[in-house]
Amino acid sequence: MEIQGFIAIFVFIATIYCIARGYLTRATATLMGASTLMFFRIIPSEIAFHFIDFNTLGLLIGMMIIVGVLSRSGLFQYVAVKAIKFTGGKGYLLLAAILFITALLSAFLDNVTTVLLISPIILSLTDLLGMNPVPFLVSEALASNIGGAATLIGDPPNIIVGSFAKLSFLDFIINMSPVALLILLITAVLLGWLFRKDIFTNSAVKERLADVDETRLIKDPALLKRSLIAMGAVLAGFMLHHVLNLEASVIALFGAGLLLTVIPLSGPDVIHTDIEWPTLVFFASLFIMVGALKETGVIVAMADGLSHVLKGHKLLSIIVILWVSGFASIFINPVAFCAIFVQVVPELSSALSMDSTPLFWALAMGACFGGNGSYLGATANAVLADLAEKGGHGLSFSYFLRIGLKVVFLSLTICTVYLLIRYRNII
Repeated sequence: MEIQGFIAIFVFIATIYCIARGYLTRATATLMGASTLMFFRIIPSEIAFHFIDFNTLGLLIGMMIIVGVLSRSGLFQYVAVKAIKFTGGKGYLLLAAILFITALLSAFLDNVTTVLLISPIILSLTDLLGMNPVPFLVSEALASNIGGAATLIGDPPNIIVGSFAKLSFLDFIINMSPVALLILLITAVLLGWLFRKDIFTNSAVKERLADVDETRLIKDPALLKRSLIAMGAVLAGFMLHHVLNLEASVIALFGAGLLLTVIPLSGPDVIHTDIEWPTLVFFASLFIMVGALKETGVIVAMADGLSHVLKGHKLLSIIVILWVSGFASIFINPVAFCAIFVQVVPELSSALSMDSTPLFWALAMGACFGGNGSYLGATANAVLADLAEKGGHGLSFSYFLRIGLKVVFLSLTICTVYLLIRYRNII
C-alpha cells in the first residue's frame, strides 16, 4: 500500500472523528473529506463519481417523499397514542407498546423519521403520566435500530448491503426479520427488568389517558387513505422488484412521483421540506471516500489481512465479520463502516473460496445491531439524544452506553447462534 492509501485512511479517520466529536455535521465532514481527496487527486474526480451508488440515493429520496406525505395525515401519532392507551397506562405494557410500534414503523421507514415522529408523543405522554421519559426514549432508539434491521429499507446499512450484493426486499424479510423479531422480544424482557423502577405508574394513570383524544391527531382522512394505498403499492413493488426487473429505487421514485401528482398538497413543498438533503450529501460523499480507500489499495489490504488471520476458516470468518462490524458500529457510524466493508467482503470471500452471501448477512446484522451500543453509532440515537436534551431531560453518553452495550451483546450472541446453525455445513 502506497502513500496515497495512508492519506485516504487519515482523511477517513479524521472525518469520522470530527463527526463523533461534534466539530462538524455529518454532511459537512464527509463533503470536506471527499472533496479533499479529489482536490489532491488521491482519487481523480472522473473515477470518484463512479463510486456513488445512485440506487441507494434514489431509494432514500423516494421513501423520504412518501413518508413526508404520509406523516402529514397524522397517522403515526394516532397509531402511537392508540396503542399506548390500549395498555391502560401499565408501565410494562407501555414500554412494550413503544418498543413494538417503533420497531414496526422502523422496518418500513427511516429510523430518524420514526424517532422524530414518536419521540414527541413519548415526551407528552410521560409528562401526562408523571413518568421519567428517558427509559422510554432510550428504548425507542434501541427498537428503531432493531426494527430497521428487519428489512431492506429499514436501516441505511441494509440499503448499502442490499444494493451492493444485489439482495432483494424478500431476501431481507426471510433472512433478517426472524432474527430481528427474536432480538426485539428478548430485548423487551431485558429492558423491562433494567427499567423496572422507572416504569411504575399509579392508579390515576387511566384517568389521565382518558383525556387524550387520539382521533384529533388525524389531520386529513382523505390524504391518509390515498397515501396508505400508495405506500402499500410501493411495498408490494419492493417484494416483486426482482420479478419486475426494476431496481428498488425506481419503484420508490415512481411511487413518490405518482403520489405527488395525484394528491394535491397545501403548504410547503414536500420536496423542499421532507427530503433530508444533508443525508443525501453525506451518502454521496461517503461513497467517494470509500472509493478512495478501494482505489488506493486499502480495501484489498484489509481483506488480505483478515484472510491471513482466518487461515481458510469459513464459518469462523462469518462470526468474525459479525462481531467486528458489531463492535466497530458502536463508535463508528454503521453507514460508514458498512460502506467500507461491502467492498471488503467480496475480496475476503474470494480469498477464502466461499460464497459471499453469508458474509454479507453477518455484516448487515453486525452493522445494524451494533449501532445500538452508543449514540455515536446510529444516527437515530444521536437525534434522540438531542430531542431529550431539548425536552429538558439529559441523556448522557455513559447512560446510553451502559444500556446499549447489554443490548448489543445480547443481539450479537443471538445472531451468532443463528449464523452457526444456518451455515453449519460450510467447510
